[in-house]
Amino acid sequence: MDHLQLARDIVKSAAESGAEVEALVMESTTAFIQVNKGEVEKLSQAVSKGLGVRIIDHGRVGYAYTSDFSPPGLEGTWQGALALAKSADADENRSLPEAQPIPPAGDMGIYDPRFADYPTEAKVAFAQQVEETALAFDPRIVLTQRATYQDELLLAAMANSQGFEGGFQRTAAFSWIQAIAKDERGQVQAEGLDFSNFPRELSARKIGEEAAEKALQILGGTPIETRQATVILHPIAGAELLGSIAQAASAEAHQRGRSFLLGKVGQELAIPWLRIIDNGRLRHGFASAPFDSEGVPTSTTTVISEGVLQNLLYDHYTARKDDKRSTGNASRESYRSLPGVAPSNFYLEPSSTPRDKLISEVDEGLYVLRTMNVGGINPVNGDYSVGASGVWIERGQPARPVSGVTIAANMGHILKNIVAVADDLRFVPFFGSIGVPTMRIEGMTIAGI
Repeated sequence: MDHLQLARDIVKSAAESGAEVEALVMESTTAFIQVNKGEVEKLSQAVSKGLGVRIIDHGRVGYAYTSDFSPPGLEGTWQGALALAKSADADENRSLPEAQPIPPAGDMGIYDPRFADYPTEAKVAFAQQVEETALAFDPRIVLTQRATYQDELLLAAMANSQGFEGGFQRTAAFSWIQAIAKDERGQVQAEGLDFSNFPRELSARKIGEEAAEKALQILGGTPIETRQATVILHPIAGAELLGSIAQAASAEAHQRGRSFLLGKVGQELAIPWLRIIDNGRLRHGFASAPFDSEGVPTSTTTVISEGVLQNLLYDHYTARKDDKRSTGNASRESYRSLPGVAPSNFYLEPSSTPRDKLISEVDEGLYVLRTMNVGGINPVNGDYSVGASGVWIERGQPARPVSGVTIAANMGHILKNIVAVADDLRFVPFFGSIGVPTMRIEGMTIAGI
């Protein structure tokens, strides 16, 4: 099936009504494998395909979707969207974006042409190797949980009545594991993970060893006395923090009055060298694409530079409300949903400082390897409070494992007190596509005993 031609045909038919029309066709082929003690515990493969139609009639929006690609199913979908639009409330800022030239996507490195040739047997063997690596790392690694491999081939095609049409393919593979370490002092767990647009580039050894090493580092951890101190966040621990800052940098959040950054565009928020970027065209980016979910070219947006909040993230609707240009940050989870503002590849720029050197410069502080968020991160008021496990640092050297503590500060304070970052920028797909190097933050509260 020619997905783009189908989108064109839907637009042509529905546009005869005189309304603005957008048609999105998506097809996703996924595999999910989970092993336990060398045996396949879960294995699933699925293909999902569907059409979403958005119709805007003088600011009134209707949306309908289907997985029925029969002629009656297709016609019924756009007719349903049209009927919904006619009964909706009007909003003068609702419209489709004008067509813009889309730069070629060939240099993004987001599609693996050999993806379909990667057999299921190899994927199972990969997950088994991840588990074997973790268990073989040290006798104190006694168990693993969720040794997993997952991949996806996404095909997307879109057309609208403003003259836009385009499509792309993107592949991604992801693997993770929880390693459990145990000795006479107790039992702990830690994760290892990695992802790539190219499945064969994943390293089972790297993932398994990371989980095992982190578990051993925090094994036997105990709380420390409550204090204000330096905190060093491992990239995985820091990703959730930066993901919340990304939410707060959404124009939609600002227009609803639900961001701790509200009213601070143009103001100094951080030390001068700190830069936070959103790059929808990042090479090998988990969220990279040539255009966003409503056909606007993706781009690079400088969110914070020279310590100042420079820009917010916009889709077409929020940009019209603020008399701005869309930054190409319209996103949707699938063909079943309308677009909304979301980050693409959102990251804190790294430095040239190795992580070990950054840690060696800390006289006293907590190197956090794991965080446990139980609702303690709030992008509306900026509160950040999470459970943490890690290693206490004294005179630049690991002193003892720490667990059972909470680290806390307002995210406004955190931005002003990120005094150093390392060179180990790492993207974590658990919270979107969030890139974080190891970061050092001064003056955080560590609540223990």
